[in-house]
Amino acid sequence: MYLSKLLLQNFRSYPQQLIELDPKLNLILGPNGSGKTNILEAIFLLATGKSFRSSSQSKLINWDDFFTSVRAKLINNKNETSEIEIKLIKDRTGKSSTVSRKFLIDKVEKTRKKYIGIFKTVIFHPEDIRLINGSPGRRREFLDEIFLQTEWRYAQALSQYNKALKHRNELLDQVREGKSAKSELFYWDQTIIKNAGMIHDFRTAFIRSANSFFQNHPDPQIKLISLNYHPSILTEDRLEKNYQLDLQRGHTQIGVHRDDFSFNNNDFSTEDKNLAFWGSRGQQRLAVLAIRLAQINYLEKIYQDKPVLLLDDIFSELDPDHQKLVVSLCKNYQTIFTAAEPESVQILSTAKLIQL
Repeated sequence: MYLSKLLLQNFRSYPQQLIELDPKLNLILGPNGSGKTNILEAIFLLATGKSFRSSSQSKLINWDDFFTSVRAKLINNKNETSEIEIKLIKDRTGKSSTVSRKFLIDKVEKTRKKYIGIFKTVIFHPEDIRLINGSPGRRREFLDEIFLQTEWRYAQALSQYNKALKHRNELLDQVREGKSAKSELFYWDQTIIKNAGMIHDFRTAFIRSANSFFQNHPDPQIKLISLNYHPSILTEDRLEKNYQLDLQRGHTQIGVHRDDFSFNNNDFSTEDKNLAFWGSRGQQRLAVLAIRLAQINYLEKIYQDKPVLLLDDIFSELDPDHQKLVVSLCKNYQTIFTAAEPESVQILSTAKLIQL
């Protein structure tokens, strides 16, 4: 499946913009600040219902307007067309900062459950380096990103887990203050345990798939990379064991909200092979590229559908050999590159040029 046309209305810097795309390679070329990344953000929004740049949906709406629409024409491998659209709508009264979302398929409004998974993307952007040297929360966001655009079960489990965790933490404060009994924690304990199990299973499946992908990759440098998963296992026994500490601190110390993983390079002579501590900038960039390639492989293998690749200023982060590797891989997918450097046209000589 690929994007044939993209129509933006009141999205970020675009009052209205129609973009026609090639089924394979596309290059959006323009100076910094010209709105290149905004286009990738709009496509990502269509796939996931969220931005990869901002947690505030209101920021996606043009400053002077109350709504934005991102609409696209899709063509599948049977040459059948469909239209998908996401609308974000502000409260016109100004009394609420809430932004409502509408999901539409062929102009018919759908629930998020029925919309998510129709269209898949994988995005590469310079901030990905934070997957290695950033916080555990950034790495959890990466894992969530994979499944929130493909698996309603995961999205539902994560939502229920976060809500139950919030209630449990609030109840811990009340128990400590003598306003509630410990027994009232039982329902929330069971809810987070149940949903944590599903989240853990999905995350484990991806980590295993990624490590298998690395081991079997033809690039000898990628073969050296592995992911080490550090799950925070949640059980009734562990919750009971941690109860006094949770009570003292007022929040739950264990669970998938504390999961993490690390990137290792198995060629390091040190016992600790974590790329965050011992890897060069070049090795870290390669590891980021590798995990995105593993994400593509996972989505295609599990869902039998090629994702659309979004590469934001990726060439500035890679050496010439790995630039060639990326271009070679992308020939098998619809890919949308952004770049500020005119030299990128030479690297992507067969791409459709979209000049901003």
